[in-house]
Amino acid sequence: MEDLKGSVPTGNSGNSAVRMRNKLRRLVFGRPDDQAVQWPKLVEDLKIGRGTRLAGAMLSAPERRGCSLTIGEHCSIECRFAFEKSDATIEIADRTHIGGGSLLAAAQSIRIGADVLIAFDALIMDHNSHSLVFAQRKNDVREWLQGRKDWSHVSIAPVTIENKAWIGARAIILKGVTVSEGAVVAAGSVVTKDVPPWTIVGGNPATILRPLTEEERMVE
Repeated sequence: MEDLKGSVPTGNSGNSAVRMRNKLRRLVFGRPDDQAVQWPKLVEDLKIGRGTRLAGAMLSAPERRGCSLTIGEHCSIECRFAFEKSDATIEIADRTHIGGGSLLAAAQSIRIGADVLIAFDALIMDHNSHSLVFAQRKNDVREWLQGRKDWSHVSIAPVTIENKAWIGARAIILKGVTVSEGAVVAAGSVVTKDVPPWTIVGGNPATILRPLTEEERMVE
């Protein structure tokens, strides 16, 4: 394993070393998805804008029917997309970054605007995953094992993150929330209600810390 970080010899032996190194990496770290091959098989409607980079991004969709993923131009996407049920939609506008380890889990709709920054390990969900009533969720694991899930008792509401917002590392955005234009969500916050424009929120649950200054609102 030490050779993985060492220099690569030249000539044929160098080619062999590269092939061996790549093989070992696949064995240790797993083979990354080929988005161009796999993603069109997983969602019914897929649009990726020019200049967008998918660096380690992943996608899962147990039900392909009606699922739609749209990513605008010149985005940097490193997250995982999870389409939890049929007809779920995720939309991302231009020049947006979503960091590695972040998860967008959509049962209905997640919309992210342009010029948005979302740091690593953020969680954005438009649903509760399970019912609060035990009798309604007691069979969830059994149904998962059979490739099914009953969504009839699960609360679902769209999430919107508007243009120019910034979501800090390990923040959580829960169902029904709108993070308005230019708002900043502090790292580690749990956002349970709408965030006003050009405002900083933080904490669990997130509360308003202060409005952004005129200088901080500059867009040019």
